[in-house]
Amino acid sequence: MKPLTKSRYKLALDCPTKLFYTGKKEYENQQNNDTFLEALAEGGYQVGELAKCYYPGGHDITDRGYDAPLAKTNQLLEQDNVVIFEAAVQYKNFFIRVDVLEKKGNTINLIEVKAKSYDGGDADGFLSKKGFVSSGWSPYLEDVAFQKYVMQKAFPDKKIKAYLMLADKSKIASVNGLNQLFQIVKEGKDDRKSVKIVGDISPKALGTPVLTKVNVDEIADRIMRDEAYKDKPEMAFEEKINFWADHYKNDQKIISQVDLRCF
Repeated sequence: MKPLTKSRYKLALDCPTKLFYTGKKEYENQQNNDTFLEALAEGGYQVGELAKCYYPGGHDITDRGYDAPLAKTNQLLEQDNVVIFEAAVQYKNFFIRVDVLEKKGNTINLIEVKAKSYDGGDADGFLSKKGFVSSGWSPYLEDVAFQKYVMQKAFPDKKIKAYLMLADKSKIASVNGLNQLFQIVKEGKDDRKSVKIVGDISPKALGTPVLTKVNVDEIADRIMRDEAYKDKPEMAFEEKINFWADHYKNDQKIISQVDLRCF
């Protein structure tokens, strides 16, 4: 499989030409050794593990690849009510791993966890005064919209609701050294980073929740309908992602216009 994943989708949003080069050993990715980006990623791992603590009893799918995670996810989804971490979902040549998938009967909550802070409130805070998606929140909301599209196609008989889970600056942590409960470790031959839990992570030990779940359903739908931005795109959302997926699968380079991003 060479599917369009959510990370490749975000890469193509920046520049579709990048899809041709990503993951190829013959092309060096100079960001791999960027210590600042590594530090940001480590913070994301810690926040992701903290989010799981808010859903005790959830099932964590740690398998890599495609087949095993898909099989385990589909088996767990046979239950009426279940929470799955890193759930695998596939539709055609699209493949996503959902941070937190919460199934309640016929409804599936798609929860994307981000190590980004916000001031509390509802999804209106992600929009400009004119009601369009603000540039600072665009990458996160695009991520969720892509995942919701894949999930709606994969589970057409289910009601899909989309959420962002973020660090809420309006909350005050009641526990000191919360981050020290989630230590970054390296594992395996490739030194893959993961989080090791150290100490008590019960709800009482974690204190006041500092992550908040924000419903972004309407914004995700607007992105899919190409109504979230002032300027209409040259290619409709569904047509665009299928175009990207087909070119990536067939190893065909998409030629993009040269501009300041290429610097």
